Amino acid sequence: MQLYIGENIKRLRKQKNITQETLADHMHVSTAAVSKWERNETLPDIGMVIPLASYFDVSADELLGFDVAKAEEKIQEILNERKRLSALGKIHEAFDLIVQAYEDFPNDWRIIEEYMWKLNYDPNCIEPYGNEIHKDELYRLCKQVLDECTIDKVRYSALSILGGLYILDRQIDKAVETAKRFPNLAFSQEKELQNCYDMGSKEWWGYTRAGLAEFAEYLMVDIRNMALEVEDPCESIRILQKAIALIELIFDDGDYCFWNYHLAELHIWIAHRYVRAHDLTAAFHHFEKGLQHAKAYDDLPQTATHTSFLVKGNVFDARNINSGMEENEVARELDYLLESESYKELKDTPQMKTLLLQYESFAGKKKDYS
Repeated sequence: MQLYIGENIKRLRKQKNITQETLADHMHVSTAAVSKWERNETLPDIGMVIPLASYFDVSADELLGFDVAKAEEKIQEILNERKRLSALGKIHEAFDLIVQAYEDFPNDWRIIEEYMWKLNYDPNCIEPYGNEIHKDELYRLCKQVLDECTIDKVRYSALSILGGLYILDRQIDKAVETAKRFPNLAFSQEKELQNCYDMGSKEWWGYTRAGLAEFAEYLMVDIRNMALEVEDPCESIRILQKAIALIELIFDDGDYCFWNYHLAELHIWIAHRYVRAHDLTAAFHHFEKGLQHAKAYDDLPQTATHTSFLVKGNVFDARNINSGMEENEVARELDYLLESESYKELKDTPQMKTLLLQYESFAGKKKDYS
């Protein structure tokens, strides 16, 4: 367990409005000793704990930081459990966990950040959604973070949520103004870390490959979304195939890992558009490809390391995936298929019956790696 005695001595000394020299005189030690305590370079002798606690009028536990350390351990347990629940798609359990955590630790910025996102996407709210139901509370929390918090990650979360609230309230000028407070793509964390190291060094390769994968995903998602907004099915197919081509450009020999998820969706969307274009042979080919990738995603181990040159060494970890469903990818794609207009048109065909028979046995819940 980490001790916080140095920070606590410094905090209590300032609260008492005394100098290091004054504290040193009262404790019969040198000023240098007090300075080292406060910088966590050394710890006071065990015999100094009671005199220090008495001088500051606090308990020994408070001086040593046991309460703080216990709280930190509890917060880490909560964050890890939230991560586990999210990976399993247990969104209601994760929501309840963070709501209780905010009641217990209302001043911890990490918990506040989690709480804001949980309110924003409250799984208990469907039309109107969480950001509308909890709008006033979210405005308050965003203001609190932007006024008081110095942690960049938490501030960016607040800005992102705040921009969404402005859009919800049709305050587009304010939303644009808020969006402009973010850095552009040239100032990503991966790019800045890459610039910290000599080109060709181990660290440079690592951050370059991590940044490339992240940028490729943003690019792929934008291409996909553009395709989905195109009315003409043939043109939409052409653009969706560009998204697939981008993925195949990055990853060699089926080294897709998480990207099997994207490929499953892309092929299924292409299949539906081929149905609209009355090319059923191509449609069934892409339905099959989509479900193959869905099963490949579900079959992934807890962790896998990419071997493709452009992303070599990047690690997929299933525990880091946020999911809104407890069902695995095959189950999700089959549910989507069975509710679609394509299925209504094709449900009596031998190809559709064969496809469902082949993959229904693979549908189920997500793996629990804990």
